[in-house]
Amino acid sequence: MKKTTLLLIAIITAISLTSCHKSGAKLFVGDYSFKTSGEISITAEAEIDSSNIFIPAILNVDLSHDIGQLNISTANKKDDQVIVVINYMNGDVVTTTGTCDENTIRLDKFQRNTLPVSVTTLLSNNYRISVSATGRIYDDNMIVFDMTYKGKATVGSVTFNVSDKNIQMVAYRN
Repeated sequence: MKKTTLLLIAIITAISLTSCHKSGAKLFVGDYSFKTSGEISITAEAEIDSSNIFIPAILNVDLSHDIGQLNISTANKKDDQVIVVINYMNGDVVTTTGTCDENTIRLDKFQRNTLPVSVTTLLSNNYRISVSATGRIYDDNMIVFDMTYKGKATVGSVTFNVSDKNIQMVAYRN
């Protein structure tokens, strides 16, 4: 009985000494539910009376809350590269790649052709928005992404520049 107990303790000790802490891509791989919120600036220049005087019009708009599913899968284990699928509740699906380092993930730029703003009826649906993000994982369970939105929205002959103010996506492991 003592020999079996000692052998069991030796095996458990050996396993615990050889096991390693998850980091990089291994730490992030999984399925998550997410919610995005924040504020963007929509800027246009309006010409006054054809006198070549332009007045910038700036509108700060809260984003409607984007929710959905996020899936992170390993693309290249050697380089801690991942493939990220973002499935928005409104039906849009976006895929991008990213890299992981310790407890940080960086998503490569991806395109969005819709923008969840509450004044969407004021703007056409012609968006060309580039999005990138950097996230940090907490408790191996929650990722907080700082998002960057840059791009253009067109209404008739007027083109608006879109830029982020403070956008975050919070994803919880399912």
